[in-house]
Amino acid sequence: MNVAIVSCVPGNIMNLYRALKKLQDEMNFELELLEKPIEKTYRIIFLPGVGHFEQAMRNIVENGMDQFIFKNYRLGATIVGVCLGMQLFFEESEESSTKMKGLGFLKGQVVKLNSTLLPHIGWNIVRFKLEQFREMDGKYFYFVHSYRVVCEERFIVGTCEYDGEIFPAVVMAERLIGVQFHPEKSHTIGRKFLRRLIECASCQP
Repeated sequence: MNVAIVSCVPGNIMNLYRALKKLQDEMNFELELLEKPIEKTYRIIFLPGVGHFEQAMRNIVENGMDQFIFKNYRLGATIVGVCLGMQLFFEESEESSTKMKGLGFLKGQVVKLNSTLLPHIGWNIVRFKLEQFREMDGKYFYFVHSYRVVCEERFIVGTCEYDGEIFPAVVMAERLIGVQFHPEKSHTIGRKFLRRLIECASCQP
Protein backbone atom coordinates (compact mmCIF):
# COMPACT_ATOMS: atom_id res chain seq x y z
CA MET A 1 0.00 0.00 0.00
CA ASN A 2 1.42 3.38 -1.04
CA VAL A 3 1.10 6.30 1.38
CA ALA A 4 2.22 9.87 0.67
CA ILE A 5 2.60 13.07 2.69
CA VAL A 6 2.21 16.33 0.76
CA SER A 7 5.18 18.43 1.82
CA CYS A 8 4.75 21.67 -0.18
CA VAL A 9 2.63 23.26 2.59
CA PRO A 10 4.28 24.54 5.81
CA GLY A 11 3.43 22.24 8.69
CA ASN A 12 4.62 19.53 11.02
CA ILE A 13 5.75 17.45 8.06
CA MET A 14 8.60 15.60 9.76
CA ASN A 15 6.65 15.00 12.96
CA LEU A 16 3.91 13.35 10.90
CA TYR A 17 6.49 11.46 8.86
CA ARG A 18 8.14 10.08 12.01
CA ALA A 19 4.77 9.12 13.51
CA LEU A 20 3.84 7.20 10.37
CA LYS A 21 7.29 5.59 10.10
CA LYS A 22 6.70 4.02 13.51
CA LEU A 23 3.58 2.33 12.09
CA GLN A 24 5.11 1.43 8.73
CA ASP A 25 6.59 -1.98 9.47
CA GLU A 26 3.68 -3.34 11.47
CA MET A 27 1.10 -2.13 8.95
CA ASN A 28 3.09 -2.90 5.80
CA PHE A 29 2.93 0.26 3.70
CA GLU A 30 5.36 2.37 1.68
CA LEU A 31 5.75 6.00 2.80
CA GLU A 32 6.93 8.98 0.72
CA LEU A 33 7.22 12.75 1.08
CA LEU A 34 5.92 14.56 -2.00
CA GLU A 35 6.69 18.20 -2.76
CA LYS A 36 5.62 17.93 -6.41
CA PRO A 37 3.36 15.57 -8.36
CA ILE A 38 4.78 12.33 -9.73
CA GLU A 39 3.34 9.70 -12.03
CA LYS A 40 2.27 7.32 -9.32
CA THR A 41 -0.96 6.58 -7.49
CA TYR A 42 -1.43 6.31 -3.74
CA ARG A 43 -3.91 4.60 -1.43
CA ILE A 44 -3.63 7.32 1.22
CA ILE A 45 -2.47 10.94 0.85
CA PHE A 46 -1.88 13.02 3.97
CA LEU A 47 -2.28 16.77 3.60
CA PRO A 48 -0.84 18.39 6.74
CA GLY A 49 -0.52 22.12 7.27
CA VAL A 50 -0.17 25.01 9.68
CA GLY A 51 -0.29 28.73 9.03
CA HIS A 52 -2.29 30.77 6.56
CA PHE A 53 -5.07 29.30 4.37
CA GLU A 54 -4.32 31.52 1.37
CA GLN A 55 -0.59 30.86 1.30
CA ALA A 56 -1.10 27.14 1.70
CA MET A 57 -3.51 26.99 -1.24
CA ARG A 58 -1.15 29.10 -3.34
CA ASN A 59 1.69 26.66 -2.64
CA ILE A 60 -0.51 23.71 -3.57
CA VAL A 61 -1.73 25.25 -6.82
CA GLU A 62 1.69 26.54 -7.89
CA ASN A 63 3.18 23.08 -7.34
CA GLY A 64 0.36 21.37 -9.21
CA MET A 65 -0.52 19.35 -6.13
CA ASP A 66 -4.21 20.27 -6.30
CA GLN A 67 -4.63 18.38 -9.58
CA PHE A 68 -2.47 15.54 -8.26
CA ILE A 69 -4.72 15.23 -5.19
CA PHE A 70 -7.90 15.39 -7.30
CA LYS A 71 -6.57 12.73 -9.68
CA ASN A 72 -5.62 10.33 -6.90
CA TYR A 73 -8.95 10.87 -5.18
CA ARG A 74 -10.80 10.02 -8.41
CA LEU A 75 -8.69 6.86 -8.66
CA GLY A 76 -9.69 5.73 -5.17
CA ALA A 77 -7.24 7.35 -2.74
CA THR A 78 -8.26 8.38 0.76
CA ILE A 79 -7.24 11.98 1.50
CA VAL A 80 -6.43 12.85 5.12
CA GLY A 81 -6.29 16.54 6.02
CA VAL A 82 -4.51 17.52 9.24
CA CYS A 83 -5.18 20.88 10.94
CA LEU A 84 -4.97 23.45 8.13
CA GLY A 85 -5.10 20.52 5.71
CA MET A 86 -8.61 19.74 6.93
CA GLN A 87 -9.66 23.37 6.41
CA LEU A 88 -8.37 23.23 2.83
CA PHE A 89 -10.98 20.53 2.07
CA PHE A 90 -13.62 23.27 2.12
CA GLU A 91 -14.66 26.00 -0.30
CA GLU A 92 -13.27 29.17 1.26
CA SER A 93 -11.88 30.82 4.37
CA GLU A 94 -12.44 34.27 5.82
CA GLU A 95 -8.69 34.21 6.56
CA SER A 96 -8.07 34.69 2.82
CA SER A 97 -7.94 38.38 1.87
CA THR A 98 -8.01 37.63 -1.88
CA LYS A 99 -10.84 35.08 -1.65
CA MET A 100 -8.49 32.27 -2.62
CA LYS A 101 -10.64 29.17 -2.86
CA GLY A 102 -9.94 25.92 -1.08
CA LEU A 103 -9.92 22.48 -2.68
CA GLY A 104 -13.72 22.40 -2.50
CA PHE A 105 -14.08 18.72 -1.69
CA LEU A 106 -16.76 19.63 0.86
CA LYS A 107 -19.29 22.43 1.10
CA GLY A 108 -18.52 24.81 3.91
CA GLN A 109 -16.24 27.61 4.99
CA VAL A 110 -13.56 28.38 7.53
CA VAL A 111 -14.15 31.12 10.10
CA LYS A 112 -12.31 32.49 13.11
CA LEU A 113 -13.05 31.00 16.53
CA ASN A 114 -15.19 33.27 18.72
CA SER A 115 -12.80 33.25 21.65
CA THR A 116 -10.57 36.23 22.45
CA LEU A 117 -8.00 33.71 23.75
CA LEU A 118 -6.39 32.67 20.48
CA PRO A 119 -4.84 30.54 19.26
CA HIS A 120 -6.53 27.53 20.80
CA ILE A 121 -3.39 25.71 21.80
CA GLY A 122 -2.85 22.62 23.92
CA TRP A 123 -4.68 19.45 24.91
CA ASN A 124 -8.45 19.20 24.64
CA ILE A 125 -11.14 16.53 24.64
CA VAL A 126 -12.56 15.16 21.39
CA ARG A 127 -16.01 13.56 21.36
CA PHE A 128 -16.36 10.99 18.59
CA LYS A 129 -19.68 9.95 17.06
CA LEU A 130 -18.57 6.89 15.07
CA GLU A 131 -18.23 3.35 16.38
CA GLN A 132 -14.76 2.84 14.88
CA PHE A 133 -13.41 5.65 17.08
CA ARG A 134 -15.40 4.77 20.20
CA GLU A 135 -12.34 3.79 22.26
CA MET A 136 -10.89 7.27 21.64
CA ASP A 137 -14.05 9.14 22.63
CA GLY A 138 -13.38 11.61 25.44
CA LYS A 139 -9.59 11.41 25.07
CA TYR A 140 -7.29 14.43 24.88
CA PHE A 141 -5.71 15.45 21.56
CA TYR A 142 -3.34 18.32 20.81
CA PHE A 143 -4.65 21.46 19.05
CA VAL A 144 -3.03 24.60 17.61
CA HIS A 145 -5.42 26.78 15.59
CA SER A 146 -7.41 30.02 15.48
CA TYR A 147 -9.91 29.07 12.77
CA ARG A 148 -12.63 26.46 12.57
CA VAL A 149 -14.80 24.81 9.94
CA VAL A 150 -18.50 25.57 9.48
CA CYS A 151 -20.16 22.77 7.52
CA GLU A 152 -23.14 20.45 7.30
CA GLU A 153 -23.75 18.28 10.35
CA ARG A 154 -23.56 15.09 8.29
CA PHE A 155 -19.82 15.61 7.74
CA ILE A 156 -19.01 16.02 11.45
CA VAL A 157 -17.94 12.84 13.24
CA GLY A 158 -15.99 14.41 16.10
CA THR A 159 -16.30 17.65 18.05
CA CYS A 160 -14.31 19.70 20.54
CA GLU A 161 -15.27 22.60 22.81
CA TYR A 162 -13.09 25.63 23.42
CA ASP A 163 -14.11 28.65 25.49
CA GLY A 164 -17.78 27.66 25.20
CA GLU A 165 -17.73 27.11 21.41
CA ILE A 166 -18.24 23.63 19.97
CA PHE A 167 -16.52 23.11 16.63
CA PRO A 168 -15.81 20.18 14.26
CA ALA A 169 -12.67 18.33 15.29
CA VAL A 170 -13.10 15.47 12.79
CA VAL A 171 -14.96 15.49 9.48
CA MET A 172 -15.55 12.58 7.15
CA ALA A 173 -17.13 12.02 3.77
CA GLU A 174 -16.45 9.43 1.09
CA ARG A 175 -12.67 8.76 1.30
CA LEU A 176 -12.08 12.14 2.95
CA ILE A 177 -10.97 12.40 6.57
CA GLY A 178 -10.11 15.73 8.15
CA VAL A 179 -8.84 16.35 11.68
CA GLN A 180 -8.41 19.76 13.30
CA PHE A 181 -6.05 18.41 15.95
CA HIS A 182 -2.50 17.13 15.43
CA PRO A 183 -2.38 13.32 15.80
CA GLU A 184 1.39 13.43 15.26
CA LYS A 185 1.70 15.56 18.43
CA SER A 186 -0.88 13.64 20.44
CA HIS A 187 1.46 10.91 21.71
CA THR A 188 -0.04 7.45 22.32
CA ILE A 189 -3.64 8.37 21.49
CA GLY A 190 -2.46 10.13 18.33
CA ARG A 191 -0.61 7.02 17.15
CA LYS A 192 -3.69 4.95 17.86
CA PHE A 193 -5.78 7.36 15.83
CA LEU A 194 -3.34 7.25 12.89
CA ARG A 195 -3.37 3.45 13.01
CA ARG A 196 -7.17 3.43 12.86
CA LEU A 197 -7.15 5.87 9.92
CA ILE A 198 -4.83 3.62 7.96
CA GLU A 199 -6.92 0.55 8.82
CA CYS A 200 -10.08 2.32 7.62
CA ALA A 201 -8.44 3.52 4.40
CA SER A 202 -6.95 0.11 3.59
CA CYS A 203 -10.42 -1.44 3.83
CA GLN A 204 -11.91 0.96 1.29
CA PRO A 205 -12.93 -0.77 -1.98
